[in-house]
Amino acid sequence: MFGIESLGPSLQAAVLVGVVLVEAVVLYVGYGGLEAVFGPSLKRVLQGRCALADVVFRRCPTAENGGGNR
Repeated sequence: MFGIESLGPSLQAAVLVGVVLVEAVVLYVGYGGLEAVFGPSLKRVLQGRCALADVVFRRCPTAENGGGNR
């Protein structure tokens, strides 16, 4: 896939470890971003403060105090 088969065994192992580490960092950042975006809404659904349909259609207040205007 990456053409690392032509490398020596030690270098091939090092490249494979590097690829796995890069993949782990990408997944960590990606899932962290998803959690930051969807975490608060999912938390309100799991706590029973909003229905899932209300969150999907953005009818659930995002602020802890109900989201009222000042």
